[in-house]
Order: sequence, then structure tokens, then C-alpha cells
Amino acid sequence: MKKIVGIVLLSIILIGCGPKMAKKETLDALNEARAALEAAQDRIVQLEAKITDLNAKKAELEQGISGLENQINELQDKISKNCKKQGGGK
Repeated sequence: MKKIVGIVLLSIILIGCGPKMAKKETLDALNEARAALEAAQDRIVQLEAKITDLNAKKAELEQGISGLENQINELQDKISKNCKKQGGGK
């Protein structure tokens, strides 16, 4: 009797813990989730590339601004010198 009960319990455990087939809906949801993950990863790559491009453009613009600020300072110095010459000579 103990052997039969042991065999029945072992059978229940093996059957209960054995591999189960997933339902079609579950597989479809899993495939959709995988597709969404791949799309999100592609989007991340695109956005990281865009960030790199924008940072490069920002650096170029900052360099241009610096050059323009230098030109403004040079012109202001020239104006100051010309005003001093004209004011001092009168």
C-alpha cells in the first residue's frame, strides 16, 4: 500500500512539474513583447546617435559664438581707440 501511495505521489509531482505547452495567446503576447523590445532598442540606438550629432553641432556653434565674441571685443577696442583719438585731439 505504501508503495502504491508513493508511486501515485511521485506521478503527481512529475506530471505537475513537467513541461507545459504555452497557449497561443501567451506565445503571441511574448512575440509582441519581443518585437516591442527590439523596436525600443533600435530607437535607443537612433536617439544615442542623434545625441552624438547634436553634441557635435553644439560644440561647433559654441566655437562659432566664441569667435564672434572675439570679433565683437576687437571691434569695441577699435571703437574705443578711435573715440579716444578723436576726443583727445580736440
